[in-house]
Amino acid sequence: MTSREIAELALWTAKAIQDALAIDGRRLDDAGTDIIREYVQTDLKNWRRGEKITLENSAALVKEILSRRSHETETFDEVISALTVLYMKFPDFVEDQQRQREAEARRLAAVMPAIKV
Repeated sequence: MTSREIAELALWTAKAIQDALAIDGRRLDDAGTDIIREYVQTDLKNWRRGEKITLENSAALVKEILSRRSHETETFDEVISALTVLYMKFPDFVEDQQRQREAEARRLAAVMPAIKV
């Protein structure tokens, strides 16, 4: 993923959470949405850099972001709920994506002709 794709996915994820909460009659302010976007974007960038994404790493990232930005939002309960779900699911998402990439690489390697050097 490029930096632009990561930024777009992070923003889309945060807006989707904001919309889902609105459907349930709950509110997520723009600052809370941005906190969620920052978490998703940072975890994806870390993954792209080759860092192993674990539950502990993701939880530490959430804690760090909230320690800096929790005062910015008036909808802290919704933010913490959304971040809790995200950081608990993110390592599985990354693992699944990695498996799919490896399967695609194996499939391509099987059908591509060998190149002699």
